[in-house]
Amino acid sequence: MRLLSFFYRVVSQPRSWMRAIVQRNRLESEMEAELASHLDALTADMIRRGHAPDEAARRARIALGTVTVHKEGMRASLGLRCWDELWADLRYGFRILCKSPGFTAVAVISLALGIGANTAIFSVAKMVMLDTLPVNKPHELRLLTWVSGHERPVPPVWGDVFQTPNGGLLSNSFSYRVLEDLRQRTDVVADTIAFKDIEMTATVDGEPDLVTGEMVSGNIFDGLGIKPILGRSFTQAEDAGPGQGPVAVISESYWEQRFGRAQSVLGKTISLNGVPVTIVGVGPAHFNGLQIGAMTQVFVPITMQPLVVPRAQLSTASLLNNPQSWWVQILVRLRPDVPEARAQAALDVVLRQTAMATLPATPSLDLLHLEMQPGDRGLDYLQGQYEEPSYVLLGLAGMVLLLACVNLANLLLARAAKRQREMSTRLALGAGRGRILRQVLTESLLLSGLGGALGLLLGFLGRNLIPHLLDNSPNPSGMQVDFDWRVVSFTALVSVATGILFGVVPAWQAMHTDASPAIKGAGTASMGRHRMRLGKGLVVVQIALSTILLIGAGLFVRTLINLSRTPLGFRADHILLFQLNPPRARYSDAKADAFYRQLEEKLSALPGVRSASMSNIAIIGDGESGTVFHVLGTPKDKEAVRVQTNTVGKDFFNTMGIPIWRGRDFNASDVMTSPKVAIINRAMARQFFPNQDPIGRSFESDPEDVEGPVEIVGICPDTRYDDLRSDTPPTFYLDNAQKQAGGRMVIELHTVAEPGSVLSGARAAVASLDRDLPLIDVRTMKEQVDSTMSNERTFAQLTSGFGLLALALASVGIYGIMAYSVASRTSEIGIRLALGAQPRHVRRMILRESTRLAIVGGVVGVSAALLLTRLIKAMLFGIQSYDPLTLFAGFLVLLAVALAASWIPARRAASLQPMKALRHE
Repeated sequence: MRLLSFFYRVVSQPRSWMRAIVQRNRLESEMEAELASHLDALTADMIRRGHAPDEAARRARIALGTVTVHKEGMRASLGLRCWDELWADLRYGFRILCKSPGFTAVAVISLALGIGANTAIFSVAKMVMLDTLPVNKPHELRLLTWVSGHERPVPPVWGDVFQTPNGGLLSNSFSYRVLEDLRQRTDVVADTIAFKDIEMTATVDGEPDLVTGEMVSGNIFDGLGIKPILGRSFTQAEDAGPGQGPVAVISESYWEQRFGRAQSVLGKTISLNGVPVTIVGVGPAHFNGLQIGAMTQVFVPITMQPLVVPRAQLSTASLLNNPQSWWVQILVRLRPDVPEARAQAALDVVLRQTAMATLPATPSLDLLHLEMQPGDRGLDYLQGQYEEPSYVLLGLAGMVLLLACVNLANLLLARAAKRQREMSTRLALGAGRGRILRQVLTESLLLSGLGGALGLLLGFLGRNLIPHLLDNSPNPSGMQVDFDWRVVSFTALVSVATGILFGVVPAWQAMHTDASPAIKGAGTASMGRHRMRLGKGLVVVQIALSTILLIGAGLFVRTLINLSRTPLGFRADHILLFQLNPPRARYSDAKADAFYRQLEEKLSALPGVRSASMSNIAIIGDGESGTVFHVLGTPKDKEAVRVQTNTVGKDFFNTMGIPIWRGRDFNASDVMTSPKVAIINRAMARQFFPNQDPIGRSFESDPEDVEGPVEIVGICPDTRYDDLRSDTPPTFYLDNAQKQAGGRMVIELHTVAEPGSVLSGARAAVASLDRDLPLIDVRTMKEQVDSTMSNERTFAQLTSGFGLLALALASVGIYGIMAYSVASRTSEIGIRLALGAQPRHVRRMILRESTRLAIVGGVVGVSAALLLTRLIKAMLFGIQSYDPLTLFAGFLVLLAVALAASWIPARRAASLQPMKALRHE
């Protein structure tokens, strides 16, 4: 009841309670003054009744009662008595912990490692699943998408098209014409914000660099309710028409990184893809664009598209007046007075009317509808990519923390046995069992609080480690994980729960201590047996948890090994890769084609370069490039068959070490005016030409990829395409000499020595043709391949670390329980030795006992692992979740650790002198 009164006082009158705590001396003075005034009043009453002053004072003191009792009552009414007792428990617990610095250090460090790992992983999981855009009222934002049937109702979009669960299509890309019409419906939405993420070459003071950018509508800052921290945002005039706003707003992180937070950045002119723009503002802190987890550096008006990123389509480089091009992403802010269903229905009407008026009439167009998705996270690709890994990592880190709790519970049980006489004495002196329970739990919470504080620090220091490990880009995005009140609250909650978890068993045992036998020294044996049963049970739990973690680590390590041994089908050594992306604003297709031809000649002539080539995409880890495929002379399927394609240089197959299996390679006769030719891989030959010779056959594809019929002149072996996990898809290769197309290309250099030795020469060769063109994503082919295994490598590293920590904790627990077993059975062992038992028999007895515990715990752990590893089945490669070798290896490792941890107690037991052991209590 006293504790309930305490919490009631704290909750109902927090200000008065805090004042009583903080101004304690003043409160004590006021209580004494009040009691003194009562005493004076009673004395005056006694004097008025005719008593002498001394007698009156005596009678007044009797009538008032004991001052100390009144003070205690007043403190209790204010909730201070429970606070005083709690404060006393804290001070006493702190002194007890200081008397055992070794135990305290082990406990705090083990807890800090477990809590720190959970904190760091939760901070990443929070960003992946919980964080919202740092804007005003993000819950009012909605991301617009369109959905349709099985066939695409719009032309190829500049953006993503996803498949819905029912087999339909979904995309968040719209035409600029749709955007203009949606902007008119201010009666159902408060703001309509357009954006499109792009990459640009930014030249600042003559130094080119690749930056991430967003083309945005002029109302982005006002619509999101945020303001630049320096300068201004875009004006309505700068967003009025094509090219009328040659201005830019940069992010705070880019301002700090590139300009050193200089105030003079306002008014500075930089070049974006060769187009001069003026910096007019710096965005608000922590706002890095409308894609959660991304780090947008430069914002430009969306009406600058024809100049900054011109895309030729339907004889125009502008997408603003091209209703056939769907590319704009749109966020709307709901009006508080308009239901969401009504707003969606109104905007759906606009979408359908505009689409019907601007797109060819097809049956699929009738199924086109608009849907609203939550927009509080903007464009969110992060959750789908990292949600499952976040859950797995949280589960593994939680197991490590649980293992630390079990280990500490075992250590506290050992300390409780040593403090049995202390607890019995306190009970004999009148302490209630609830007070004993509170004291032991206070000590446990004090330990968990210290571990939680250190764990919070470790989590803060390691918060960006996991995103760094998972980032497979050669130019890391610098993504920062926010450490906000939710992370601190999570750590505090975990710390409290941890303290209760590992402290409840020792506290329960201490509370049920029998005072009289313990004071007399009796009951020690029974107490030891009880503690041994509890301790052995906890050790079994430790071994089971450690087995699960070890098996998980083994599965992820073997997955990484299997991936690293996967045949690539191409040369991975002595290959240097980099990308070039000539801005379309300065490079037409013909000019880009001439630039790449000259560059290929210069790079091939560099000292240390065996051969040089280029491709539209890198063979692996660089995405996909799909197109339709139809063999001439065969009936067309109702649904277009899609395959993969790559446009490469003439020396591509030689540079990458890919032999031509049949037919011929590209040669000098393959030019723009000659018949189109292609080389296909064996996967395409097997799928489209079973039991046939595809050499000489022709096919057709999407006119945007290649016009007219294409003759197959060669077959190459299959190579890994996008990643190491997927089977090689049907792929055909085109000669870039027959396909005049600008834009990004990947350059491949086969070098004599280490690839880095020719990098400076490659930079000079590019600069000799265009000094404003930066080399992008410079890496070796080995690094390119390794980047596709970043997730698997991260999981292997983290789970291996968790497994080693689990082994360390398990060995401590096994050693502790076996050492305690030897100490509590000293007399018994002495009798055995005195009766003729050999030391090796005693040693074998102790080792057999630890082995029995390890076998029981290992069997439980393997059984649990068989159930839990099913959850990570999709993350494995080349191995089953129930792999017998991994299960058996994990079991054997734990058995070996158990024997090693119990060897010292076993040897100590075998070396006991019988006479000393018999005199031992």
